Amino acid sequence: MDETSATPGAVRLVHDADRDRYEALDGETVIAVLAYGDEELPHADDAPSGAPTRLRDLRSTVVAPDRGGQGIGSAIVRFALDDIRERGMAARATCWFVRGWIERHPEYEDLVASPRRPAPSAQEESP
Repeated sequence: MDETSATPGAVRLVHDADRDRYEALDGETVIAVLAYGDEELPHADDAPSGAPTRLRDLRSTVVAPDRGGQGIGSAIVRFALDDIRERGMAARATCWFVRGWIERHPEYEDLVASPRRPAPSAQEESP
């Protein structure tokens, strides 16, 4: 399980790959979850070396109601996107919260694969 290092009393962010989710923990209590699913990316034969071959679909973000408005949702999204970048994957933001967060943080847009834009590092075919 990947996790952030945090000072005592701080929210701890972890990647629970066995459950396909990222979690925010307060002690041992889960206070937020970002669920995902992984998919293989189809690639053209001329895709550049190092182009992502897997896509992580960020599907749902849930924060405990009594912890809303504290930046925990934003922290878990940033943690997930940093993890996706480190793994050399592409991302799809199915979750409305993740989509909105990326729109406000354009430094992460390069990770996003969409029907209108190929996965990061993939070359577009010429018409």
